[in-house]
Amino acid sequence: MHAVVNHLYLTVPIETILRAAQQSLLPMLNEISGFREFDLVKATEDHLIVLLFWEDLESANHGASVIGPTWFAQNVAPYLKSEQQRSLGEVVLQYCS
Repeated sequence: MHAVVNHLYLTVPIETILRAAQQSLLPMLNEISGFREFDLVKATEDHLIVLLFWEDLESANHGASVIGPTWFAQNVAPYLKSEQQRSLGEVVLQYCS
């Protein structure tokens, strides 16, 4: 499994992105092969952490190529204070109770 972690610093309330994600991103993610999990973390009033989990590296890269130029470009990029901080890596330990 692979994870993508994005740190987003926004010029709009986080709820703006939350609504857009609920309305249009979640259905889009369900259509992308290899998608496993999506989480949003409100770190501060203007800092949103996005966690995406994918079956493998290829799925993670494909997801980025689908979401980035479409949904992200329309719903997030116009509201960024600075460039997103993005990390991608293999999940080496996962625990859920």
